[in-house]
Amino acid sequence: MVSAEAFPAYKPKPRGIPQVRVSGGTRSPLGTSCIADPQAPQLMSVFPVDDLGYTTNPYPAFQWYMPRNNASHVEFNLYEVVSEENGIYQPVYQTAFVPGSAAGIATLELAQSTGFSPLELNTYYYWSVDVYCPDDTTAVMTAEGFVEVLDPEPALMMSLEDSAGVAQAAIAAENSIWFDATRALTEQLRTNPQDPQAIESWQTLLESIGLDDIATAPLLP
Repeated sequence: MVSAEAFPAYKPKPRGIPQVRVSGGTRSPLGTSCIADPQAPQLMSVFPVDDLGYTTNPYPAFQWYMPRNNASHVEFNLYEVVSEENGIYQPVYQTAFVPGSAAGIATLELAQSTGFSPLELNTYYYWSVDVYCPDDTTAVMTAEGFVEVLDPEPALMMSLEDSAGVAQAAIAAENSIWFDATRALTEQLRTNPQDPQAIESWQTLLESIGLDDIATAPLLP
């Protein structure tokens, strides 16, 4: 059992990719933005800066911090990076929805039930979240990240499969598998929202990648 105090800091796995996470900011004229408080934390991906974003799950769950808002809709896009050097990105998946007004961490899980094909091994993907205000034709805020499905060593895969919750998240964090770490803790918090070990471990994980401002933000439904 991994105690909250012993939960490891995430070990990023840099690949020289562009720094992501922080949104482009509110681009609407002052006073017309659908973001309620421009002084509060703004839209940002729950994702390590300059990290590739590994997962062992071909149907990963993506997360971002959504500020208090009255946006008309949010658009999520996923692209296969065909050629990073030439900027060739192939659209893979897109969805749009109306967000709730409350601030917190939103989760979008790719679901096999929708007929979406699993992400392929050793294929590099880019994802983005765009927020649109009423009457705006362009996004006023954007957050982004990367993801790649990893085929880990058998011993590591067995360790992940034989664990759950905080213990599984700790193994993933130590081995630079970001999406598995966040998914394990998110599922634990959804099942047991008052679990102090999971709460503290989640905060430790986010703080270890510099997301102190949103480490205590609630998980949105």
